[in-house]
Amino acid sequence: MEQLTPFRKAFESLGFAPGAIFDDYVFSDVLAIDPRDRTVHLAAFTQTPPSYRNAAMAVIDVGSSDLNAVADYRALGAPLIFSIAGDEVTAWQMRSAAPPRMIVRAALSELAALFDQNRDNWTPLAIHRAKSIGHVAPEYQLDFVDAGLMPAIEGQVHGKLDRAIESVLNDAVTAAGLAPGDRSHRALFQATFRLLAAKILSDRGHEISRHWNPDDIASVLDVISAYYRLPSLAEGPPGLMVGFEQAWRRLRDGLSFRNISADDLAFVYEQTLVTPETRKHFGTHSTPRQVAEHVVANLQLWKHDVEDLRIYEPFTGAGVLLVAALRHVRDLLPVHWSDKAKHQFLVQRLAGDEIDAFAVEVATLSLILADYPNANGWKIGQADLFADDYLAARSKISNVIICNPPFESFTADERIRYPEAFRRSAAKPIAVLNAVLDAKPLAIGFVLPEPFLRGKQYAAQRRRIEQMYAEVELVSLPDRTFNASVIRSSLLIARAPRDPAAEPARTSIRCAVVSERERDAFLSTGQLSVVREQTRPLAGTGDLWIEELADVWSYLQSADTLGEIAAVHRGIEWRSAQAAAVRNHAQPGFVPGIHASGAMRMFATTGAPVWLDARPERLMYKAINLPWSEPKILANAARVSRGPWALAAAIDRTGIVASQQLFGIWRKPGAPSLQALAAILNSPLGAAFISTHSPPDRIRVSAVRAVPMPHIFPVGLDDLVDRYCKAAQSPSDLFTSDSAADLQSLLDEIDGLVMRAFDLPPKLEWAVLAYFHGAQRPTIQPWQSWPAGTLALVPTRFSKAHLSAARAGGSWISDTFRPLPKEEAILLREALDDVEAR
Repeated sequence: MEQLTPFRKAFESLGFAPGAIFDDYVFSDVLAIDPRDRTVHLAAFTQTPPSYRNAAMAVIDVGSSDLNAVADYRALGAPLIFSIAGDEVTAWQMRSAAPPRMIVRAALSELAALFDQNRDNWTPLAIHRAKSIGHVAPEYQLDFVDAGLMPAIEGQVHGKLDRAIESVLNDAVTAAGLAPGDRSHRALFQATFRLLAAKILSDRGHEISRHWNPDDIASVLDVISAYYRLPSLAEGPPGLMVGFEQAWRRLRDGLSFRNISADDLAFVYEQTLVTPETRKHFGTHSTPRQVAEHVVANLQLWKHDVEDLRIYEPFTGAGVLLVAALRHVRDLLPVHWSDKAKHQFLVQRLAGDEIDAFAVEVATLSLILADYPNANGWKIGQADLFADDYLAARSKISNVIICNPPFESFTADERIRYPEAFRRSAAKPIAVLNAVLDAKPLAIGFVLPEPFLRGKQYAAQRRRIEQMYAEVELVSLPDRTFNASVIRSSLLIARAPRDPAAEPARTSIRCAVVSERERDAFLSTGQLSVVREQTRPLAGTGDLWIEELADVWSYLQSADTLGEIAAVHRGIEWRSAQAAAVRNHAQPGFVPGIHASGAMRMFATTGAPVWLDARPERLMYKAINLPWSEPKILANAARVSRGPWALAAAIDRTGIVASQQLFGIWRKPGAPSLQALAAILNSPLGAAFISTHSPPDRIRVSAVRAVPMPHIFPVGLDDLVDRYCKAAQSPSDLFTSDSAADLQSLLDEIDGLVMRAFDLPPKLEWAVLAYFHGAQRPTIQPWQSWPAGTLALVPTRFSKAHLSAARAGGSWISDTFRPLPKEEAILLREALDDVEAR
């Protein structure tokens, strides 16, 4: 096309390298329901090799106003698309969840002027930074780069690559006559790598692809092995080669890899291979891609001179953290460097060690895939990192350390075998973290057990980190974040080593929680929905975690606490298993009781009564001597939910005894009634405090004792609680619509009185209620959450009719709160600014 010449000149005038501008660029539309190849007349990339990650601009010739036709090119990954229609050109912003947005329209004759006007924002460096680090570095964001577009493409790419790799493995397994899902043969993984490498080299037209016969599987495997200097395939069962031939035909004719990022291929290769079964068989481990991406992105490597970086991953596993680091460091290299120069730079600055031979092989192959089109040069060491203080020595020659260490403790044999490592700690993650901190690196990124966030066993390490680094980020991850592990974990990112001369010393802290309901979204996009940030003077306490709703707890810090007006104790414990201490019928030495936290509901208990072993010789401690026969509150000590509604409290006047899974709470002389105390514990504010101050699996007794109390307990609260408890004791009517509505209404009134008693500012009250959005409350009746946007509960601020209308989808908020006229709003804002200025 004649019109392409001025575009090419315009691209080059911005700094795009001639080798990064492609005519008639073909890519697979992975966002289409039925993926197909599409072609743009001209495409410019910020770096090579080209992919959706570094696509910057493209030219098409569809009609200038045909939004649907322009939208067909989203999967290219370019934030800017120029469409030509006659003598006009239109620049479009490509968006992930909305139609393209027209940025500007101009005559083709004015193209040079248009590019000159936008020179600062349209350069390859500006666009590359916005796409690669804009989501973690706001200073590099550009308004025309949609931060959601890359994750949208990435999600589709990974899903399709995963299915492609699964089909390769399944074809081979079937042809070899193996059991479905049997991946215990090393040749499977070795051949899968070779076929993926051949596919990407072929789709991108690499010259090496002309050296094999595409119809001869042995030729393909031999050429790839020679190109990457790989050893021969391991021995496999008969028929495996036939399966590889079938898989190659399917892969060769399937989805084009031309526009797919090589590190995507590496990530999916590793994630697909390291299943719970292969982890068990080969002993390797894996880190989810978005976890690795989050850790490496937030190390903020771009703030350092890239020449100085030496990145090391001990306990490399399958190499996901290193693959993420490879991409981020490569993005920092000069755009004019050749692929070979980048490769030579990277292999000298990224390293890893792992004891497991299979993991070393997978990590090496993953790095090769991510480093397309370069031949092998990666060396992942096979080493026992705990032996001879090897980890400490290796860490001292690196300055950025990323690590997902083993979580278990040293066994008795290992304590003898690894005296230096054991000297640092009996727990392997602490021993590893101590060794790394001794090396004083520029930055660290760790996956650690969840107790690191607040647990006493990690207090010394948190203090060291606070003393060493001025910027710290912590992330709490939910269950099942890791494919092959059910242990809850956390992320630690520490950067910006302190300048001893800097005064005053301050610490910037960033904390986030990925909830259970947000887990899948985080693993798909890596985005954190809620982040809490503080900058505060260096305290040296190691208290780095910012509690959820921290502003609320700060506002209530002068309030009395439950522990001041009530005694809180755990129930009885036994010397043997609890199951052996419970009977369904009366028996000598046993007393009526409640043993399971799951029996608790708010203001009620469920399940049949049981008898607990109270014989002194079977008991630990002296909890049996507590005044169980007196009126008290019972509450669960094991969380009834990992969500925000973690605790349920009920009044007991029958004298039953509780097991260690529950708390007993007795009011002190002069304290408010049990009804009032139970209402506080079951309220949104009480539940939120306990949930945010307890670990994911249990409730701390210290958290229950520290629950804030209002200065004045509201009149009428006892009566409402009594009415609710009485209504909840009628199980036959409990789930009728009228009865459930009555209980809902009573609970709304109880919650409303409690919230009013605390008299929180509206912003803080809204934050408390928003904390429970979408969560199930442990009530005896079906419970319907408050409407989104409700700032307070009935009947204290709004009427029952308002809340009922809101639950039914009414517009009571807009009907009740009319906006100020514009002129009055301006005057009010100016007056408030004057007050603040004084």
